[in-house]
Amino acid sequence: MPSLAPAWLAVDVGNSRVKFALFQYAEQANAPRALPRCLAAWTVALDQPLPWQDLHLAVQQLTSGVRGVIAGSNQRGVDRVVAAWPETLSRKPCLVRSSDGFPLEILVDQPRRVGLDRLLNAVAAPIVTGGQKSAVIVDCGTATTVDLVRADGAFLGGAIMPGFALSSQALHHYTEVLPLVSIEEIVNVQPDSGGHPAVGKNTREAIMSGIFWGQIGAIRELVLRLGASLGDDPQLLLSGGGSRLLLPHLTTATHYPYLALQGLVIVAAAGRASCSESL
Repeated sequence: MPSLAPAWLAVDVGNSRVKFALFQYAEQANAPRALPRCLAAWTVALDQPLPWQDLHLAVQQLTSGVRGVIAGSNQRGVDRVVAAWPETLSRKPCLVRSSDGFPLEILVDQPRRVGLDRLLNAVAAPIVTGGQKSAVIVDCGTATTVDLVRADGAFLGGAIMPGFALSSQALHHYTEVLPLVSIEEIVNVQPDSGGHPAVGKNTREAIMSGIFWGQIGAIRELVLRLGASLGDDPQLLLSGGGSRLLLPHLTTATHYPYLALQGLVIVAAAGRASCSESL
């Protein structure tokens, strides 16, 4: 039975989905740091009703109270979640709109323009690695990001490319005859099947092969090149909604499906986030 302890409700508003997760987390002095522990999680499409009833029930069953924290790359979506936040769920949530105060160096040309989800992944990475080695973080969502974090936690930058669904949409919308292959078709891969056939026998199969194996091949190449830039062998971390498709083909990787949300809880709990609280 889960212990009824205070918890954090973290919300990440992306370009196609809204992710909610309930975490237990308590930073303790002189104790080994650990990632926040996920108690329950929900994902809904950006234009779908938000799961307030399910959240209420989970908070009542699993916690003795909850604090909320919200961030996201889709600011209109963030505003929608904030406006709909029920006062019966918790007090006003912490709304994180910038990386001000994050506990990491951001060693890129324009630090304030880096996506918050990428930086929140980087906040959590040194806890995974124990600060003993660098990390490459692959976050596969609407876009796929492949980022390098130094062993001391510094964010060094990385690469951004279209995710599975965005690649399919681009092929359809910017050509005259190629069909739209749905995300359901792309992700409909049995874990023991080895993935989509490389040799497509029709147009739809050829598109699925190109998108699926192209994504995996690009990630493999980027992992090699990012590691070589530091001259070491970074730990590979996978996150995001599409990461379960990648995991069987990136055999050295470890799966952390809620990494950005865990980073969000870490910065909020430590008072290291620049929060606004307005409902």
